[in-house]
Amino acid sequence: MSDTLKQKALFIGYGHLAKSLTSRKLLSLLNIHAINSKNEIKNINLKKKISNNNCTYEYVFLLTRPKTFLSTGTQFQKYISKDTIIISCMAGIKFSTIEQILKTKKIIRIMPNVMASNNKSQTHLYVKNKKLISNYLINLLSSFGKVINVKNEDQINFATSVYGSGPAFIAYIVSSFLKASKKLAKPFNINEVEVLELFKNVLEINTTSKMLDSFISSISSKKGTTQAGVNFLKSQKMEKIIYTTLYKAYKRAKEIDSEQKRAKTE
Repeated sequence: MSDTLKQKALFIGYGHLAKSLTSRKLLSLLNIHAINSKNEIKNINLKKKISNNNCTYEYVFLLTRPKTFLSTGTQFQKYISKDTIIISCMAGIKFSTIEQILKTKKIIRIMPNVMASNNKSQTHLYVKNKKLISNYLINLLSSFGKVINVKNEDQINFATSVYGSGPAFIAYIVSSFLKASKKLAKPFNINEVEVLELFKNVLEINTTSKMLDSFISSISSKKGTTQAGVNFLKSQKMEKIIYTTLYKAYKRAKEIDSEQKRAKTE
């Protein structure tokens, strides 16, 4: 698509998540400008700063920190026209708060994750006004990966916990397994790639929780090595630890909006 036919989008905030969203496919569909933490505007497609910006944007992506948006969000009203659709990627900030700060009702909330750069994000979407969803918009969001529609705003908090923060929790677990394997392997050498392939291979042949449970049982003989390790994990309440990890992230997402507004009034 030629640049003259592309619609324009503004990214407010250009951190890790924003950069992961700007895949080659998205750049082929949109002319993207981005405001960084220094309030500088950059043309992402052309990789250059913009000194005089008189653009009107079809889409404005909210990718800044919630605290920043709540304290300075009104200044972004100047980039919004009556036709602009706001796409919020912020954790915890409700529709009602965005409406109040930006003075618009054309809002969509999504929760993508950093794997969007590889078209692997499971992006949850919630919108009150279904008329805002066009085939073009779905095509844009599909550049991140799979799009999952949800029925209420609280499901975005759930998605923030499991799908937004989840990749970091999974990476921490895998990293811990790798480090423990290395520690146990001394003075032998261990190939990290082979250990990572172990995770990949287990998940490739077990695609449900039921299959995973059966898989564990099939290789856990009484008084054997596997059973010794599994029993220890159970004694440490591993399932409860994982649940509490996800719950804390979910609870934090629910707190952000009211907590920041309360701090603003004090």
